[in-house]
Amino acid sequence: MLVEFSVKNHRSFRDRQSFLMTASNSGTPNAVATGNNGAPHVLQQACIFGANGSGKSGLVRSMKAVRALVRDSFKDEKILIEEYEPHLFHSKWCSAPTEFEVTFLHYDSLFQYGFAYDADRIWEEWLFERPSATRRQRQIFTREYDPERDTYQWETNATHLKGERQSWIAQTRENALFLSTAKQLNAKPLERPFDWLSRGLRTILDAESIEQNTAGRLDDDDWKGRVMAFLADADLRLDDVEAEERSVPETTDFRNLPEKQRKQLKPLLPEGTKILEVHTYRKDETGAKTRLDFDEESTGTRELFALIGPIMDSLDNGCTLVVDGINTHLHPLAFRYITRMFRSSKSNPHNAQIIFTTHDPTVTEEDCIGRDQIWLVEKSDDLASRLVPFSDYRTRDERPFRRGYLQGRYGAVPRLAG
Repeated sequence: MLVEFSVKNHRSFRDRQSFLMTASNSGTPNAVATGNNGAPHVLQQACIFGANGSGKSGLVRSMKAVRALVRDSFKDEKILIEEYEPHLFHSKWCSAPTEFEVTFLHYDSLFQYGFAYDADRIWEEWLFERPSATRRQRQIFTREYDPERDTYQWETNATHLKGERQSWIAQTRENALFLSTAKQLNAKPLERPFDWLSRGLRTILDAESIEQNTAGRLDDDDWKGRVMAFLADADLRLDDVEAEERSVPETTDFRNLPEKQRKQLKPLLPEGTKILEVHTYRKDETGAKTRLDFDEESTGTRELFALIGPIMDSLDNGCTLVVDGINTHLHPLAFRYITRMFRSSKSNPHNAQIIFTTHDPTVTEEDCIGRDQIWLVEKSDDLASRLVPFSDYRTRDERPFRRGYLQGRYGAVPRLAG
């Protein structure tokens, strides 16, 4: 479970900003008792508000960058360049390192992992662990680059990082994370934090772009049955859905098109690539099935279908799912059905979490959303974003958010003329 995520000097987030999933007390809606004194109660749901361009999507991109760097930095020497997006609107920051830190619960331990990097190297990296059994924090490793000596200063815990430590260190490139490298070199003590950071933290920036996730297992009868049940419970009355594999035919040579056009043409796949083409079915007045191409369905239907796979995977495996603009095209009742699944112990036995960005303050009127679960992203005049928990605001009524938010009382709304 995600406990805290911090970001510094990434996109519009200049100064260090922290997003927390800790509950103020055990009575908070969706608060899970963890048994770990470092984070006694953790939330299962949270929502993030902000005006267009405030930094909501940037926060999700930050989490996605962490996952990509942990998963791929060992094998991809260019990934630091691809994922280095510093704050560009201040000369002090545009070439300074980006810093991420993630605190999370996994297998009865609270892990605190972070790193700082630029396009050329990892400047710092650290990992601490607090097991629920001992209730004490211990350092697993730290690494810091010393530019004067042009070398790294390392500290490793011989007791809790057993194995070929010197070999792992020697094979860690300056532009790769030690966690990523050592895991690939079979460092057993690092499997648990690597597992959560690379698979337990999932981000979605464009729901429709992930429809293959849901479609890819429709040949499994159990999976398909769950997908159809999900659609029915969300009141999407489809009689059937199927995915047909086909090869991408020979098409225009996209390389000769302007870059802007190339980006607009999706998917840009080479000839012969196998993709799944989704079709839906409904019955006509005679009871015969009528087939529709998936792009003939409404945007909301396509988005919900795409989300089913990641949602069910997260519930099955206890993952943290972060979705940008989850209810942009969804009907409020379909959105409510999704949030209800995450707060039900029956459908969510492994304490999966869902975090979403939104513009719709009506979601806070659900009983499952308390003050601790509402966050605001505000971009100031210097173009730097900051994260503010709604719990920082003192109000008489426990549920004043919708009216106060639309009135601009808490910020994080567009500044409209007139």
